[in-house]
Amino acid sequence: MTIARPGGFTVTDRVLEIADYKAKSRVLDVGCGEGDTVDYMNKMGLEAEGIDINLAKVDVAKKQYPGINVRFGDGGILEDYMSYTFDGIIMECSLSTLPQPDEALHEAYCVLKKGGRLIITDYYEIDPDPQQVKAVAIEADRQSRIPHNEGDCEAGTVSHFTNFCFEGAFYKEPLISMLEDELGMRVMAFEDRTHDMDGYYTKVKTEVGGKERKIGYFLLVAQKPVM
Repeated sequence: MTIARPGGFTVTDRVLEIADYKAKSRVLDVGCGEGDTVDYMNKMGLEAEGIDINLAKVDVAKKQYPGINVRFGDGGILEDYMSYTFDGIIMECSLSTLPQPDEALHEAYCVLKKGGRLIITDYYEIDPDPQQVKAVAIEADRQSRIPHNEGDCEAGTVSHFTNFCFEGAFYKEPLISMLEDELGMRVMAFEDRTHDMDGYYTKVKTEVGGKERKIGYFLLVAQKPVM
């Protein structure tokens, strides 16, 4: 078992408590890795499955958890799933690794049932520089206006700026705004879990453009509208 994220199952337990899924709820783990959380949720009485772009990790999951429902695929493009399929989507330290996190959130929204819960645990920037946040938002808007060219889809998924995530860490308020104002979801909880990074993520402070960034860890649970 290799749990590649801060907090381990302690954080998983907390978000599942907030999400309050009923027994036999169908939950998709996006970026499931070696299947630890999928197996854990199954043992809790949920009907969990996973998807991951790392084929080697998917193979490990199937070997260490016989019968587990995990598959190889792009967690940011859930085209193989029907709309309104899942009671829950969980993304543990995976959303920030996807090249287009905004599109990934739209995909998650589509495959969630009405009233379904989205779980995100990931890194975020504590007290970000307002000028940096503004610059990221301006560039994200500029890139969103660039027209697509023929052949872009065949070229593969290309990363782009979003106003709520920069270099592997989220901006809290823009992320919540994305979920609530653009997708129409209700954020049920946002909790700082930076203390869970102790002993796991040693370099809490990094630099961008000569300015220090303080990186924390959070959990978030949001609900898709019932109606």
